[in-house]
Amino acid sequence: MNIKELAKKLGLSITTVSRALGGYSDVSEKTRERVKKYANKYQYSPNPYASTLASGKVKTVGYVLPIYGTNTSTLNQGNFFQFISGMSEELLSESIQLQILFAKSEEEELKSYEKLIFEHRIQNIVLQNVKTNDKRIEFLNNYKINYVAWGKTKDKRNYSWVDLDNDKAIEIIINYLIKKNHSHISYINISEKYNFANERKASFLKNLKLNKIKFNKNYYASVKLEEPEKSFEIIKKMLTKNKKISAIICSTEFSALSAIKACDFLNYKIGKDISIITFDGALVRDLSSPPITAVSFPVKELGKRAINILLSKKIKNQSITFMPKSEIIERGSVHTVK
Repeated sequence: MNIKELAKKLGLSITTVSRALGGYSDVSEKTRERVKKYANKYQYSPNPYASTLASGKVKTVGYVLPIYGTNTSTLNQGNFFQFISGMSEELLSESIQLQILFAKSEEEELKSYEKLIFEHRIQNIVLQNVKTNDKRIEFLNNYKINYVAWGKTKDKRNYSWVDLDNDKAIEIIINYLIKKNHSHISYINISEKYNFANERKASFLKNLKLNKIKFNKNYYASVKLEEPEKSFEIIKKMLTKNKKISAIICSTEFSALSAIKACDFLNYKIGKDISIITFDGALVRDLSSPPITAVSFPVKELGKRAINILLSKKIKNQSITFMPKSEIIERGSVHTVK
């Protein structure tokens, strides 16, 4: 019997049954006991991949691709597909399949992971867009799933992940701008529900202090990815009120797009009147003249390493992490202040 059949007999959703078996507190004790009773009666095990564990052979890796909100944009999908490309190359060399499910909402995303585990019987998963406090991590840990995450939670719990060294990347950017005599540096961050946003902000503040540059709260803004027009207005207002700003660090390519638009609106010549620098920038580099300078963000390499770690036997005994080295990719959008 599988979880779908058990849920049907109980008259409950697959999600409720899986959470009841996982001991989640949001399912009443009465329901949990009822589900466990039926599971025992029909000899259902919440570990449907036991045979795969016994053989030790990985046949399929699961991945959920979000297609809602900003995830539907060309920018974000571009990063996702670079990551998938890296995973696919490694999996192909090992003759392992990649099972991709699509999610149209955050709620559907969690259900997709349940589907991978209980219906497709997949025990090896890669997840992305890790948030500061991520329910998916708790869910996968509860079911003892073998997984690797692109990104990490705030407390950096004992699980394996790949990510950019956000602290070092910001340090490299700040030092690069200072060498070009910039001291009035603006930072456009995104929602701090993503841990990388917190890490980059902390590094920005730290490196300003190390270089004896006083933090100006008027030079900092946090914008929402799903509100590009509002981001444009925020950056435009910031530049209008703070004429001394000579450089803008954009935490994402989304904010870089808004910064380019704001500079164009104010007739600022990028690379002459003002500087813009972002992360990777491969997808926005040709949307301005000159192209946008960036710190490298090898997404495809992260995908490859995620699979390397996932397939490593060591993962069963310890947490493995990977952070690629970053470097500045000069494209002409950063000028020297005279």
